[in-house]
Amino acid sequence: MRSTFKVLFYLKRNKDKDQKVVPVMGRITVNGSIAQFSAKLSVPEMLWEVSGGRAKGRSLEADRINRHLDNIRTQIGKHYQDICDRESYVTAEKVKNAYLGFGEKYRLLLEAFE
Repeated sequence: MRSTFKVLFYLKRNKDKDQKVVPVMGRITVNGSIAQFSAKLSVPEMLWEVSGGRAKGRSLEADRINRHLDNIRTQIGKHYQDICDRESYVTAEKVKNAYLGFGEKYRLLLEAFE
């Protein structure tokens, strides 16, 4: 069976248009189910590229932000793959909980015998 998986980042703008620094939110989509989370990162609004979902430019700050977002995306991808390998049914909420540390802890074979 084919499975769809996507991670994207967006800015959470408030009604106050004068914000200079805006928090970054993440959205995980798995087979149409959606889970959102905070990336625990704030970005100057003028530095954000909406179409790419990342900071634009080559400044030190943009590079730091993009590396952080790539790290989050990679970790979420690893958790998604682990859940796919261990369980038959994957949801965006399961992946989000695994990334945030709320998921089930699996014991390795050696740990079971100790």
